[in-house]
Amino acid sequence: MNQVNLDGLQPWGGLAGASFDAADMVVAGIPYDGSAVYRKGAAQAPQRIRTLSAAMPPVTEDGQVLQGLRVHDMGDLNPGPTIAEGWQSVAERLSAVPVTSLLTILGGDHCTAIATIAAQVRRHPDMQLLWVDAHPDLCDFSRGGRWTCGCAMRRALEVTAIDPARVVIAGGRDYDPEEVEFIRATGILLVSARELAADPSGSAQAISDRLAGKKVHVSFDIDALDPAFAPGTEIPSAGGMSTRQALELLGAVMSRTSPVGLDVVEVSPPFDNGDITTFAALKLIFEFWGMSWIGKR
Repeated sequence: MNQVNLDGLQPWGGLAGASFDAADMVVAGIPYDGSAVYRKGAAQAPQRIRTLSAAMPPVTEDGQVLQGLRVHDMGDLNPGPTIAEGWQSVAERLSAVPVTSLLTILGGDHCTAIATIAAQVRRHPDMQLLWVDAHPDLCDFSRGGRWTCGCAMRRALEVTAIDPARVVIAGGRDYDPEEVEFIRATGILLVSARELAADPSGSAQAISDRLAGKKVHVSFDIDALDPAFAPGTEIPSAGGMSTRQALELLGAVMSRTSPVGLDVVEVSPPFDNGDITTFAALKLIFEFWGMSWIGKR
């Protein structure tokens, strides 16, 4: 792991320390990668993200100062040996977060989103889901099981009973045949990485049109970014978004929606290069906070 000098700096840009009941943003980690089948390491992400959060200034890239933003970090929630058995206990803890707080989850592999989405549906029953990922994770059975990462969204839809028509996938570029069939049969909107690259404004418009005026949770798999921008992940997939494109997409969507949460998953510190991936995740988190908090003021 890279050694860094954070002397004199505080986690979360010095914004943390608010009480659980009064926080604008509530953070929790789910250090689990038991569903990863290609290569593990994402369980180390919450600790690394927290550590390096001290290097982030409490100011957005547009110069909006975040002083006054109240952040509470719940620490890590452990689902135990398997997410199939442990997601409910994690969801129970997360569902107790006040609905006035925006939930921010640090994965973990993408199956940690099962617990996150289950909690969010309890907190916001009418929410929509924006799944930003190179992979739809809609297989019923993948790589030897039904609770592997290739099944993450499929299981989340099942345990929450979310109507697939309330789901948008952005940045997709690697699919199993059954996932394509499921998307076409259920009304999920898929906006591929190629579409996002070829027509950024039109693609963002299509996504925001579907989600406009709704409460939205964003589940962001860091492999939605091209490996040049996020090498430290379980399954790097060429042809993805730049970090700039991802930020522009989030900005376009959030300007027309009511964000209720964000989970950032599949950051894998053992495979990172100079913490590039961790800092990409932190940039997404801090900008997401700024977009949502400043928009409410």
